[in-house]
Formats: sequence, structure tokens, C-alpha cells
Amino acid sequence: MFRPESDWTGQGREGVEAFAIDRRVVTHGAAVDIRRFRWVTPSSGSFSPARHYLDYSLTQQPRRSLLRTDAWAEECYSGDILYLAPRHEYWGAPALQERRLLCVALDDDFLSDVFEDGDQAATLLPSADVRGGALRRLLEATAAELMAPGFASDALVGAMLVGIAVELARSLRQQHAAENEPSGVAIRQVRAITDYVMDNLSTTLNIADIGRACGLSTRHVARVFKEGTGVSLGEFVARSRVALAKELLTRNNLQIKEVSWRCGFGSTAAFSAAFRQATGATPRAFRHGTIALQ
Repeated sequence: MFRPESDWTGQGREGVEAFAIDRRVVTHGAAVDIRRFRWVTPSSGSFSPARHYLDYSLTQQPRRSLLRTDAWAEECYSGDILYLAPRHEYWGAPALQERRLLCVALDDDFLSDVFEDGDQAATLLPSADVRGGALRRLLEATAAELMAPGFASDALVGAMLVGIAVELARSLRQQHAAENEPSGVAIRQVRAITDYVMDNLSTTLNIADIGRACGLSTRHVARVFKEGTGVSLGEFVARSRVALAKELLTRNNLQIKEVSWRCGFGSTAAFSAAFRQATGATPRAFRHGTIALQ
């Protein structure tokens, strides 16, 4: 497995195609870049980053890579914002997806300069799904500056990295506190629902089955998911099916009807209608357009 906090220089990148770093800024014990690549070969393995690593997904497609570490009770999917602390051993299984990520690597010395408490860096715990509106906005602003740099861009990015470190620590503290209070039960329930949906996209996925699998009543499933994510469960399932369909359609060896079946649609006609409504293109047109771009 690759060391995620590095720029992968000197690493073979087996299983990855179309790797590129669009722009990279290195400053005072910190580095940030926008990278894009495509996983094309199933793989898994263990790794241990030497630096603090944070990334933010710049695509709308939900990530389905699996991660496990001693800080989590069981393996889970990566969210939009992923944080991996150094000095932990991780196991990962990347999904066969196209990725475009904002990647941040921070040294302990960088964090010690940011925080008054020099031990702050050692207390940050890994999180596969960091939640925080301020952190998300900073990451989006940093990505925008990297993609369209202006006057004194490197200096501005350096200042943003300080803000990212502060908001990361705040978000992790708040998240850890919430998960250890009764309200944290709802967070765990949302994660259980999300994991079940992502593992069972080829099935009918009715609310009753989801509730039974997650130990929740039918009404509670829909309510807790909506309150926890701001998105209805039905909308999340629909988006996830289309995202999976997009990934599968890039594989030329799968027929449209097989893609339809794997994404849980009752018929090819229903799949085509839902896909066209979501993307503006038929599955066949999307496939041909994707292949033409490669």
C-alpha cells in the first residue's frame, strides 16, 4: 500500500492509472496538493503514515474504500473528509473508483507551532469521516486557491493550512465528545445505516430490512438518517445506486443489464430512466462518452 501522506514519488503505484498532481505547495513542515488517479486493480494491505494525513474528496461520488485501525471497533467506509494520525497501523482496501482529492500532510513540528499545547498533535485520533462545516469550507477554499492561484498564493495557502490544523483539532474533539454522549448513539446509527446500504446496493433495500439489520424501527430509520445527514434515506440510496452505476459502466466487460442488476434496479428500463434523470444521459451514452475520454 502507498503511504498516503507522501506524493507517491518513487512508489510503483501498482493498480493505479492516470495519476497526476495538479498543483503542490510545501511550506514549513506541511504540504498540500490536488491529486487525481483511478484505481483499476483490486488490492488491500497495511500501512502506517509517518505524518498527519488529511484528505478531502473533490468528487460527488461517495467513497467506498474500506479502512480499519486500532482506533475503530470495525472496518468502515471513508467519508468526504478522512484523517489518519501517524503512529497507528491501518489496513485499507481501495474501491475501484476515480479519485480527485485535496491531500494535506502535517509534521508534528508544524502542529506544535500551531497549538499552545505542544502535546496536542499526539492526542488527535484517526477518523474515517470527519464532520465540521468550518473545516470543510477551509478545505474547499484551499482547493480553489490551488486550482486558480492568485497573488502571494503560497503564503495564503500556508495560512490556510494553519486554519485547517485548528479546525481539524476542533472537529475531532467535538466528534469524540459527541460519540461518548447519548447523542453519539445517533451518529453510530447513521453509520450503521450507511454501511448497510453501501453493502447491499444490489438488493431492493426496503426500510424494514434496513431497520432490522441495524436494530431500529422502520420509522426511526428514516428519521435518524434524515436528522443525521440532512438527506432523506431514499435520496441517499438513489444517489449511491447511480454513483455505483457510473463506476461499473466504465468497465467494458459488463453488459448494461448486469450493471442494472448490480445496482439494485428491477429492470433495465427502470435503470435507464433513473440514470438519465440523475445524469442527463442514458447508461449507454455515458459509457461511450467515458471511454472516448480515456
